[in-house]
Amino acid sequence: MTTDPKHKPTFTPEWAGHLAQSLRSEYALSPEANSRIKQSLMQKINDSALVHNVRRDDGWVNLGKRVQAKVLHDDGTHLSWLLKLLPGGGLPQHDHADGAEECMVLEGQLRLNGVDFFAGDYQVALTGSAHHEVSSEQGCLVYLRSPSSRRKDLMGA
Repeated sequence: MTTDPKHKPTFTPEWAGHLAQSLRSEYALSPEANSRIKQSLMQKINDSALVHNVRRDDGWVNLGKRVQAKVLHDDGTHLSWLLKLLPGGGLPQHDHADGAEECMVLEGQLRLNGVDFFAGDYQVALTGSAHHEVSSEQGCLVYLRSPSSRRKDLMGA
């Protein structure tokens, strides 16, 4: 198990192996039983609150006409989220005074300040920059990572 003061403990396969090993030595379990215990422990760990899953269709919020977003993860410093612009959708002009924002187009076409971006294209808008135009003629799905402070603008939370 590893710990980071900013995050919850992270349970690794090695940690589960150590736990299974301690059970094996106490109860003289076979290697097969040890393996089953380790696999069962990892499944329970993965099913616990230490792993956060976001399903494809869950959590979308309408930000405006033809624009949706959903938060994937917020650690209090950085916000990971998806932005979906339906064909003809767009966002108003905005700045990045609160910090840098990373953007990767996953599907479709996104226009940022007059430049078209397509699946696999990436941009980082550094602190102090601005997006004067954010739009999509075809529609797009975009992954963004920005300061957590942006969440209140997105979700009203």
